[in-house]
Amino acid sequence: MRNTHKQPFYQKLSLTLLSLVLIVVILRTTKEILAPVAFGFLFALLLLPIAQGLERLRVPRGLAATLAVLIFVICMLGLLYFISWQTTNFLSDLPTLERNLMAQANQLTIWIDEKFSIDSDQQIAWINDTAAKSITTVSQFAVNTLSSLSSLVLFLVFIPLYTFFLLYYRKLLVVFLLKLFRREHADEVHDVISKTRVVVKSYVVGLFIEMVVVAALYITALLLLGVKYAVLLGTIGAIFNVIPYIGMVITIIITVLVTLTTGTLSQALWAALALFLIHLLDANVLLPRIVGSKVSINAMITLLGVFVGSMIWGIAGMFISIPAMALLKVVFDRIPNMKPWGILMGSGE
Repeated sequence: MRNTHKQPFYQKLSLTLLSLVLIVVILRTTKEILAPVAFGFLFALLLLPIAQGLERLRVPRGLAATLAVLIFVICMLGLLYFISWQTTNFLSDLPTLERNLMAQANQLTIWIDEKFSIDSDQQIAWINDTAAKSITTVSQFAVNTLSSLSSLVLFLVFIPLYTFFLLYYRKLLVVFLLKLFRREHADEVHDVISKTRVVVKSYVVGLFIEMVVVAALYITALLLLGVKYAVLLGTIGAIFNVIPYIGMVITIIITVLVTLTTGTLSQALWAALALFLIHLLDANVLLPRIVGSKVSINAMITLLGVFVGSMIWGIAGMFISIPAMALLKVVFDRIPNMKPWGILMGSGE
């Protein structure tokens, strides 16, 4: 006799919440393992056309995967060298920046004294108290950074390794996924795999193109305004632009602080306005046209995903959150019981 008994709503809700909590706990505790794998998966999809092109030229799969990863590593090392070269010039001017910052702080103290009748001695006492607390915080941060340096090195080393293995064993992974499901669902599994590859690859490739365009716009605008370290600030801003909404805020704050210590207040304000206008251009014109993802995720879910990714994996989670949500939406749209979640993530158009 067929059992038609259905679970009550509160039981389904409890199981769903429990599953979400377990997933978050597993992701947080296995961050050092899964985060490099996630980035390796993205870069493997990005390098897949290169590897497939080499294989069509009768290059062995192992050598093709090695050459593709080597090209990627050389490009990343070139970017890191460029940023470190620009940062060296910035660090050499730090004493001058510190003196300018102190002068700006002194002017601000005088202005506050004149406008709000708060004695400069009281302001200095408050600043010293805040500085003492900040030094403790910074010291603790430095200790944590040094202790996690080895983890960062391992993170950067394992990403190319995972990328290579995912390229080399990609057919084995497809067979594994097919064996997880019944034979009658093989077409659906193939469809999900194909759609996922197209969506994530289009997102990653488009994102790299968008970063180059945004960097060029940032650098050009800052150079026209006469902002010092325009190339460094524009490059860093384009990298942070990968993080939706939050990246723009971080870029403007960094640019304003540096410009205030190297230029004038009007330069800083014009720089902030220019970066904000470029962000609007990017969000409304460049992102839809260049990235061109076939999965549309609404702004609320995007921002929520960035915060959840930050909570689980820190900065790495912020970068990985958008392609992860794109992948989830592809899966949700093809599973009947999960379609409501796919609708919730969509743009509603």
